[in-house]
Amino acid sequence: MSIQSILETDGILARSLQGFEFRPSQLQMALLIEDSIRQKMPALIEAGTGTGKTFGYLVPVILSGKKSIISTGTKNLQEQIYFKDIPLLNKAAHLNIDAVMMKGRENYLCLHRYHQYISQSSLLETSQTKKIGKLKEWLKKTEFADRGEISWLSDDDILWTSLSSSSDQCLGSKCLFLDECFLGKLRSRAAKAKIIIVNHHLFFADMKVKKGGFGEIIPRFQVAVFDEAHTIEEIATSYFGESLSTRQITDLISDLKKGIRKMQGVDKGKLERGLNIIQGGIELLKGTLEGYEEKGRLDQEILSNLGQGPVRELRRGLRFVYGDSNLTRLNNTPIQPLLDRAREIDTLLEEILKQRGSNWLNWYERRKKSLVLHSSPLDISESMNELLYDKVQTTIFTSATLSTNGTFDYIRSRLGLPEEAFQEICDSHFDFETQTILYIPKSLPPPNSPDFGTQAAKEILKILKRTEGRALVLFTSYHNLNVAYQIVKDRIPFTIYRQGHAPRSVLLDAFRQDVHSVLFATGSFWQGVDVPGEALSCLIIDKLPFASPGEPIVGARIDAIRSQGHNPFMEYQVPSAIISLKQGLGRLIRKQSDRGILSILDVRIMTSRYGRFFLESLPNIPVTHDLSDIDRFFEGAKK
Repeated sequence: MSIQSILETDGILARSLQGFEFRPSQLQMALLIEDSIRQKMPALIEAGTGTGKTFGYLVPVILSGKKSIISTGTKNLQEQIYFKDIPLLNKAAHLNIDAVMMKGRENYLCLHRYHQYISQSSLLETSQTKKIGKLKEWLKKTEFADRGEISWLSDDDILWTSLSSSSDQCLGSKCLFLDECFLGKLRSRAAKAKIIIVNHHLFFADMKVKKGGFGEIIPRFQVAVFDEAHTIEEIATSYFGESLSTRQITDLISDLKKGIRKMQGVDKGKLERGLNIIQGGIELLKGTLEGYEEKGRLDQEILSNLGQGPVRELRRGLRFVYGDSNLTRLNNTPIQPLLDRAREIDTLLEEILKQRGSNWLNWYERRKKSLVLHSSPLDISESMNELLYDKVQTTIFTSATLSTNGTFDYIRSRLGLPEEAFQEICDSHFDFETQTILYIPKSLPPPNSPDFGTQAAKEILKILKRTEGRALVLFTSYHNLNVAYQIVKDRIPFTIYRQGHAPRSVLLDAFRQDVHSVLFATGSFWQGVDVPGEALSCLIIDKLPFASPGEPIVGARIDAIRSQGHNPFMEYQVPSAIISLKQGLGRLIRKQSDRGILSILDVRIMTSRYGRFFLESLPNIPVTHDLSDIDRFFEGAKK
């Protein structure tokens, strides 16, 4: 069986699947991946919206017979591949695909924590009793106890937090339920499977575990395919670095208190003094950074002050707990993992406060109830080579948005791929020239103008009246969102949904169902939003989505590139913004019957020397500066 025999015009899928449409770009992508796997060369493939890229990589990977990882940006895409795409391929082409899906451990029920929870006598009197009854029935038939199987348990239900287990809380070989462990069974199944479907977070968490020599989550493999690969750098950066939140430390204190509550032969007063030292260190740490910006860099002076003050107190308390509190001599199985956690946090604090050289940044972020300390790499290319490319036969990166201005230079350099890597743009088969127009108003002030927010809101109002709602409005800041919302909300007869008023999934469901509604949103809605059809007939973007230099890592990368004698704006900031803009555009046209207006309210795309790079990176969309063309566009759709 060949790729052509499956994906061609009269191939197996065309004959077997109702509605299957031959896409030349899908076949082009599949053949390139076949070559990449055969020649053991990395590949970068931009597959435009509508390419059908999932089949484009699944077919060559399956036919290769290699042990392969498919890594996605979201759990939703993971589940689509596992529950929809692979069964379709299996049924149509009889490929006998041996696949398994793996998520982070917090997605699976821990039997030790489950039995610990239901043994609490107070449970009989709580509102959770009925849910526990349902869980008992579910556990009789589930294979791996995946949280995603329980549709009746809401996403934010705190019950699951008590039943799943983090790596910190796992008892490992000392667990009484080791032989029945769902995660253990899943890992055994994955070791035998040909294809393992994971997400980027799990993939890079596993890479970090392997680097530390502490075993592995994902079995070894020969081929890795990264879908939604435009998010790789951000996710890999978080895992190649180190971070620690005060929440993790307070959780440890809470777990230690619970752990010794019923223990005999423990000087609880002595331990309490140690825990008080830790708690005091947390408060001192938060107080030291009180009044600072929400996020910021930690320079040598601040690091020194932290190390000699609050962090020294924290480490003193942690060492007391795992070294001098006499808990170790008890050799108590449930308490030992807690002592190990105290030791690991102590080591982590030392690592995070180190200054490691010009490629690393020490920084912090203040959240509502916690403070997080980070040590992050500014360039992941060396780590990608050492931990991935040198150990795997073939690595393939694909997304609808990887190229900038027709090349892969930016993403290739950020990911550390060689120039000889296979590179291909597989164009979307959507007809953007007839399905879309791009409206850029000329009369608006530039985004740095003090009245930009107000003037942009008035322009949004004019557009929404012409489109009769049906719009997603993406903002680069909450400030502009709030200004626009206040001006627009009472002046159009359509419902306006606003990010923050409800969970993301609830807002999107309401937006899909109320066809003439409008959704105002920021960052997290720029990608992964799938609203095909009339409900999303207009996409408005307030500004070109440049990452803020005020973000610690962004600012530090800009400084690092400049210190090497390069131009960070053209080499880093512009390409990154182009990819974000293309992601935004990807929300508008989701299928061949979709039609819609894209409006960018940032005049720099027309007036600046770099604006043409944005326009040249977009599909071939007709550009207009005349509002009345919006009316004509929709009138044309009615004929």
